[in-house]
Amino acid sequence: MLIRHAEKPPNNPPPHGINENGDHDKESLTVVGWQRAGALVVFFAPSLGEPQNPQISVPSFIYASQTTKGNASDRPQQTVSPLIEKLAQKVSVNFKFARGEESKVAGSAMEKNGPVLICWDHEHIPDIARHLPISSSNSNPVPSEWPDDRYDLVWVFDLNPSDCGYCFVQVPQLLLSGDVG
Repeated sequence: MLIRHAEKPPNNPPPHGINENGDHDKESLTVVGWQRAGALVVFFAPSLGEPQNPQISVPSFIYASQTTKGNASDRPQQTVSPLIEKLAQKVSVNFKFARGEESKVAGSAMEKNGPVLICWDHEHIPDIARHLPISSSNSNPVPSEWPDDRYDLVWVFDLNPSDCGYCFVQVPQLLLSGDVG
């Protein structure tokens, strides 16, 4: 499963990015972004039962892009941090891959035995998807771009055991006001 990090500040705030301490930080999520990060906890790991959408799984492995000098954004890690906190000992976390290492994160994710969630910046999510083998039975084309204005999607790739390729479906989150179905 691939998601974009939650809402970020515009080039000319407000709204401002806010870090964990409540300080303005242009590399952090906005207040609405933090709300989405919290809502994603229930979306991916409800307290009672399985996720409401049968195409979504509770992740056993979570990846988010590494914060580096060339990519100072904390947003991918901030987006999944509440989910990681809830899943605690039940999830393996990997923040070792930086933007530009999309083929490596895709390769690492494909080696895992269980549901994987990857949170990345939207410009590079299609690069990760391009490194996943697509099943011959896939009926939905994988988009070549992630829409600039969408924070409310999940790209789901389910492994088809018959040909070891992935079938793609785009799932709306429908978590916050303004999310589109």
